[in-house]
Amino acid sequence: MNDKVNDRGTIKWTSMMLPEHVEMLNQWYESENDVEKPILSEDQLEEMQRTILEAMEYKRKISLFFFEQRRIHLYEGYINGAGMGRLEVENEDGTDFLSIHDIVDVSIVE
Repeated sequence: MNDKVNDRGTIKWTSMMLPEHVEMLNQWYESENDVEKPILSEDQLEEMQRTILEAMEYKRKISLFFFEQRRIHLYEGYINGAGMGRLEVENEDGTDFLSIHDIVDVSIVE
């Protein structure tokens, strides 16, 4: 007699689930990676401002970490300008405008 059972894991259950339930489970799995927006101190904000000004003046490549849709994203490029609460950042894909209020860290790429 064969005691081995062919268990397919979650595959066997998803065929009995409604599509709405599968979607809710997928959203729940995704929300496990959500983060809250960090609160920055005055010192951190001043240091970021100095780094941004240096990158603009000397046309240095920067790494920007910014908060968007409950995630921290990395963006690298060159700052072309700033104003109206936004940074104009250019990389190989084109130019983007990033909100200054969503930036959580900045560093110059060596």
